[in-house]
Amino acid sequence: MINDKGDLKAKARKILAGLGGIENIVEGTIDNCATRLRIQVKDTGAVDEKVLKRQGALGFIHLPENHVQVVFFDVHTLADELRAQAVT
Repeated sequence: MINDKGDLKAKARKILAGLGGIENIVEGTIDNCATRLRIQVKDTGAVDEKVLKRQGALGFIHLPENHVQVVFFDVHTLADELRAQAVT
């Protein structure tokens, strides 16, 4: 269930919290491809997959060096909003 359908800013805030907060994201590493949000985190243990699923995450891929990929629909606008919030 997507709790903040239609409110992209609120959804992005909850996704950032699910990723362990802005302080857990390595600066400049929020990226995306066609279906995945690609992020490098400092502590993978701080990532809360339940929170991310409640915001519409469809799957997770954990890669070496604390890289995390999260599958979302409409990931392009979501990644843009996450980048905007990460620099404020």
